[in-house]
Amino acid sequence: MSSTKEAKLLKTYTSIIENHLNKNLSIMRTVRILVNNYPEHASYIVSAAFDLTPNKKKAIIMAAIQAEPAVTYSVVETALTYFPGNAEMIVQTAIETEPAYIDDILSLAIAHSPEKADSLITLTLQNHPSYSESIMRTAHESSSGNLLSSVISTLKLIPESADYVLNGIKDFFTSLGGTESEAYISKEQWKLLAVEAKNSGLDKDRLQWLVDKGHLEQKELAAVYNK
Repeated sequence: MSSTKEAKLLKTYTSIIENHLNKNLSIMRTVRILVNNYPEHASYIVSAAFDLTPNKKKAIIMAAIQAEPAVTYSVVETALTYFPGNAEMIVQTAIETEPAYIDDILSLAIAHSPEKADSLITLTLQNHPSYSESIMRTAHESSSGNLLSSVISTLKLIPESADYVLNGIKDFFTSLGGTESEAYISKEQWKLLAVEAKNSGLDKDRLQWLVDKGHLEQKELAAVYNK
């Protein structure tokens, strides 16, 4: 699409939204109606809405995704471009509204704000621990950072979800294979993971896979639980 046509679309939707707001329609209802009718123009609709009511960015993101979940990618991408300093809020809003797109949302956010990768991974794990394996796979593909630090942070924040998280982490690292995972994760990190799992109330048997896969020695795991 030419830049002239893009500018025309943005101008058109800006005018429509202004008209709706002047008639006392809420920005959420306005965005929902427009995206529902013109999902192919979702990025222009939310762009116009952001320009007119930047203080309502969370409501705009929610309304657009609620109207048509399939536009989640373009809505999140547009929001991250407009508000790069609000990556956590954008991710939080998007995954609460449409968790089925959690992988796309996380990978987009990490690409836009790589320096926030750790906090973004922790945020998604906190909100949807049952998606742990998928989240870790996406994070691994999107970031070269230390993935275990996000897991450890998550276990500290939501110990009641430790069982979900550890199951996902086990499946993820098992699928990677010991050689690849050990190449970028130190033994100290594996020990910290075991400590937080213990503090979260998990039995030692639930962490036996760390020994079986060569991440820790049996005596090291036993030492964690004997303290």
